[in-house]
Amino acid sequence: MAKKILFLDRDGTIIREPDDFCVNRLDKISFLPGVIGSLARLCAAGYELVLVTNQDGLGTEAFPYSDFEGPNQFMLDILASEGVSFLEICVDGHYAHEQHPNRKPGTGMILPLLKKYEVDLASSWVVGDRKTDAKLAENLGCASITIKDPASKDGDVGLADMPQHPTWQVRSWAEIVARLLPAGH
Repeated sequence: MAKKILFLDRDGTIIREPDDFCVNRLDKISFLPGVIGSLARLCAAGYELVLVTNQDGLGTEAFPYSDFEGPNQFMLDILASEGVSFLEICVDGHYAHEQHPNRKPGTGMILPLLKKYEVDLASSWVVGDRKTDAKLAENLGCASITIKDPASKDGDVGLADMPQHPTWQVRSWAEIVARLLPAGH
């Protein structure tokens, strides 16, 4: 049976994005309100989760793997303690100016997953907080949900600025659950 997948961005979607845009310490981990319970409900309803994150300069002297791995594993452990697990973890460390095909909105880091599993892209979603996440959805051939954390210092990403494909803009994980799950789930 084909998998319906939520391709999830990390920073700004599952956890808040810090002012310096780098989650390299445990004290920078702060979950968006309602995300853990919402992801648990979506998993229980049959969605598989895939983490898809750009981490500029990962593996460089400025951002060594060890600075990423500890906080990322801490986040994954908290989610797992509440029944939220990931089918795959896709991380790209290229900078935007490198225009590498693995970096979102490119699909390079997801292509191996699409070869490994049968994926129902018509029932899958990319959930993120930036235009690059919505563009990734367009490149994959699925729809997107753009979440804008009300506590974010970023300006709103207007729907007019989004790629031309099915997309929703929401302000909370509760809205995502309400849109993706039938009443009573």
